[in-house]
This record gives sequence, structure tokens and C-alpha cells, in this order.
Amino acid sequence: MATNVLIVDDHELIRAGLRNGLQSTGDIDVVGEAASGAEAIAVATRVRPDVIVLDIQLPDISGLELIPQIQKEVPDAAFLMLTMYPESAYLFRALDCGASAFLGKESSILEIASAIRAIAVNPRSFTSPYLSHSLRERDHELLTQQERRILSLLVEGATIKEISELLFIAQATTKTHINHTYAKMKVKNRAQAVASALRLGLVAP
Repeated sequence: MATNVLIVDDHELIRAGLRNGLQSTGDIDVVGEAASGAEAIAVATRVRPDVIVLDIQLPDISGLELIPQIQKEVPDAAFLMLTMYPESAYLFRALDCGASAFLGKESSILEIASAIRAIAVNPRSFTSPYLSHSLRERDHELLTQQERRILSLLVEGATIKEISELLFIAQATTKTHINHTYAKMKVKNRAQAVASALRLGLVAP
């Protein structure tokens, strides 16, 4: 069964190039196009696509801000951000906003089609060729060395007592580090921290 795709970009030539390229794959069907955020919401609500290919810069709204608005109408859709701005800041904002993939507009149709197929199957995943480099940058900036050690131990299933003994620190200090780590990662508990750490490659499985 074909994967239904909605293309959202304010440049007609880009939409046409994507449409023609994706239609040629044989298993991807472009079911709609939109040139603005407002149009994207209306079209997505009507055609209910599996995947939405979305530009960051739109005339009336940021594509990043548009994601949660479309999710209210089409909660099962996956979002592929296709942008001229592959900087780490945009990548992690896309991840935080609910995107499933992040590619540059220099990507080939084969690369875009491959990402579409992957996120159509698993919309809650996140894929990007820029991810490894960006994670190294963010990991360095986001977590201290001690917090990274503790995060690795949390992934391994260590208790607060065990972490404290391994790192030769008080349990109260361990709890403080854990709370800071959760806050920086924007998670609420160990399960969320472990899932995020593994999904983003912050620690080895």
C-alpha cells in the first residue's frame, strides 16, 4: 500500500520537484500540497496523510510551530522537516516539536523517500543525517561529565545507592545530579530519561 504524503512549502518549484520525484518511486503517493501553514492545516485535515514533508520557513508561521497544530487534527501523521537550515538548534527544536525526520533540501529524492518510508512505519522515531554530529555538540553543552556518567548508569539500571557508591558521592548529591539531568533533558522520570538517552544516542544501549 502506498504511503500518502502532503508537501508543505511556499516555493512552487520545490513542491513540483518533490511531487514528481516522490511519485516516481511507485510506493509514495503525493495526495496534497500547501504553500502556507493555514493551507497545510486545511489540506491535512481533509486528506489525512501518513507523512507531511514540511519546510521550516513558511510565510505565515514557522513549520516547527505548525507541527502541534496539525497533530491536533491528524495525530497519527509523521513529519519530515525539509530545510535549508540544518543547524543543530533547528534540529533539536524539530525533535522537541514532534518531527520524525530532519533533512536538508540538498537531499536526494532517494534519501527523502527512504526517510518517508521509515517514519511512516514508526512516526515516533527520529532520523537525520545531522543527528550524530549535533548530538555530540548538544551532549557536550547540555550535560556535565558527571551527569553523563550518571545517565549511563541509569540506563544500566543502577539504583541511586549503587550510583552513589560507584561514583563515591552522597546519595543526596546523586539525586541532585539526576534532577538536573532530567531538567536539561526535559523529562520527568527515569523511564523517560532512559528512553530519550537511547533514542538520541546519548549513551550506548
